[in-house]
Amino acid sequence: MDKVIDQPELAETLTTDRFLGGALSVTQPRDGFRAGSDAVLLAAAVEAKPGETLLDVGAGVGTAGLCALHRLADCTLWGIELQPELAALARLNAEKNGVAERLRVIEADIGARKSFADQAGPGGKSFLEAGFDHVFTNPPFYGKGRGYDAKTAGRTLARMEGSVPLQDWLQFCVARTKPKGTVTVIHRAERLQEILSLLSSGCGSLKVIPLWPEAGTAAKRVIVQGIKGDKGPLELTAGLVLHESGGKPTEAAERISRFGATFTDVLSQ
Repeated sequence: MDKVIDQPELAETLTTDRFLGGALSVTQPRDGFRAGSDAVLLAAAVEAKPGETLLDVGAGVGTAGLCALHRLADCTLWGIELQPELAALARLNAEKNGVAERLRVIEADIGARKSFADQAGPGGKSFLEAGFDHVFTNPPFYGKGRGYDAKTAGRTLARMEGSVPLQDWLQFCVARTKPKGTVTVIHRAERLQEILSLLSSGCGSLKVIPLWPEAGTAAKRVIVQGIKGDKGPLELTAGLVLHESGGKPTEAAERISRFGATFTDVLSQ
């Protein structure tokens, strides 16, 4: 797998970045879609018991999953990624961070069932017949025709919905989740109504975590989590302010980004 970066012409197109206060090393494209704080925040919303299974839909280079596995040492993760070059980097990153045996990356298109042929999920079951305890995702943020093309094709794929609209993306996530398992999504705040409507058909006890850039500003991101098959009411949490007025991370945000705390840890205080 090191061949991904051993070739000088490829190495020049990549960077290696540190996450969770330097605990994780992540190689990713210099100019393509780059994982950042959204991946760390998404992982911080996922909590699991020892032995449970996780699925990251649209895994990219594996950053969110690696952050989750760093904290959930007794869990196993599957990742689905459409772009082969990102899937290869996700496998490389799993090896670099010592979790290759617990992270399985599948190159597949969630809009094409045949792309999952011969792929296995938990318990050796056919992937599309298997269930996961926790499914999490950072879908493309922009609806088709609502955003703009990025400088690279890979970044455009990651930012803008293609053949799989948000409705189908989230339905896939819910379908892959076991009864009473969780589905967790990070997305733009302006699409919150749409996300709640889509998830409520299969999930209950929906929980919304607003993410404010600074105190007194409108939330730009939200995390939404639901329990499949549950009938509990919607909960709007206290949310998280990410930065002080001068741009410095808040203490709560720092606990998540540097020390791997969960939202339960920081919102319960």
